[in-house]
Amino acid sequence: MVHILIIAHSEIANSFAHCVEHIMAKRIDYLHILPVKKTENCDSIVRHAHDFIQQIGDTQEILILSDIYGATPSNISHKLIKPGVIELVTGLNLPMLIRAISYAKDGLKTCLNKTLDGGITGIIHVKGENDAD
Repeated sequence: MVHILIIAHSEIANSFAHCVEHIMAKRIDYLHILPVKKTENCDSIVRHAHDFIQQIGDTQEILILSDIYGATPSNISHKLIKPGVIELVTGLNLPMLIRAISYAKDGLKTCLNKTLDGGITGIIHVKGENDAD
């Protein structure tokens, strides 16, 4: 089972976790969040993230999802990557998160690919009735 770890700006991290559990109508035991507050020290957050990973078990597969590439949560997450064991995807959106949770039982490689696919295909331009092609 892949553990899904959301490392994102404080309210975004909490909101995504709450929203997906509402949609799936259950608590997701392998979904974890590490909300990042703008007042927190980056080194402290990295230490907290390492401690959290140790608690899960550093041999467990972990997929980290972060909100904005280049922002503090993404930069922190980048320091945690261990290719094939701990992977990172940024640009978190709800279709991406649902895919990650849905495919967590299939191993990290499949979960990662399905997560990326969900994030990309979940973005759709819906045209109105009067819009030209």
